[in-house]
Amino acid sequence: MIIIFIFKTTENMKPSRFYQLLFVFSIAITGISAQNAVNETVIISGTRFTYPLIEKWIAEYAKINPGLTIKLAKTTETSDASDLSIIAHQPATDELKEGQAVVYTGRYGLLPVTNSKNPVLATNKKGLSKKDIDKLFFEVANYDEEPVVEKPKFRATIYARDNKASASTTLAQYFGHVSSEIRGKKVLGDDIYLLSAISKDSVGITFNNLGYLFDLQSRKLKEGIALLPLDLKKDAKNIALGNLDEVISILEKTRVESIPVEKIGFIYSQRDTRKEVADFLKWVLADGQQFNHGKGFLNLDKQELAEQTNHLTEKYLSLK
Repeated sequence: MIIIFIFKTTENMKPSRFYQLLFVFSIAITGISAQNAVNETVIISGTRFTYPLIEKWIAEYAKINPGLTIKLAKTTETSDASDLSIIAHQPATDELKEGQAVVYTGRYGLLPVTNSKNPVLATNKKGLSKKDIDKLFFEVANYDEEPVVEKPKFRATIYARDNKASASTTLAQYFGHVSSEIRGKKVLGDDIYLLSAISKDSVGITFNNLGYLFDLQSRKLKEGIALLPLDLKKDAKNIALGNLDEVISILEKTRVESIPVEKIGFIYSQRDTRKEVADFLKWVLADGQQFNHGKGFLNLDKQELAEQTNHLTEKYLSLK
């Protein structure tokens, strides 16, 4: 926006008075420019393991909207100051504030992994069922039969994030538990540190998202880790090959009983979301999906994608 001021001086106007007026108007213009800069900045915060994908969306969106600045909040910044907050688990009933809603923009899978030198890799031929994994990772049995004392099938040290982490919440919800029931050692910080933990423990076992487990360039599992053997049906057998694109393809087409898949999305305000924010969300649903696989995330299925797109279109059609 360009504002032009025309000053008409008179013979009686002193130079000092003219410069005073000029100074006042320059301050006003600076204030307007600053306000526009704030309005053209979108702040995003939330679950950190999604940041590589969010950063890719931001970079691609900037190519067609260079005037808009989208920033990922640092750890010291609070979500209260954010326009969008990333969520990677199903929100509890009291987790969303009044007037807030979620638009989902992708999915992720959680795979059980271990140290590549773990002896169980050579001895467990059949693979673990969903029930086996439940007993391995959780303190409380979730089945109707009478509890019995069972000798563990193999030695294992479980590593997990803290109870409030999205991965912990998703893992627990999928197996019918709460996150406080996950057994083993808690690892603080980002989910990537779980891989560091099992790399130092030959019997270490954990769950993690595909984007952290696989090298995004080679599409192979990172060095030093291996998938925990799973009892897979015929249409999911190729998961054991350890190729990221194969895993994504299977999880998008098939429900694999022993592998949790959860949605990621943005929490936004239904009351005061700006057009810049709504436009970015609509772009993510329309064009951003093509970048999900590259960062180890799954796309929404066609029905879910249509529902999310329709919701945004109806909600923000009036925004100018």
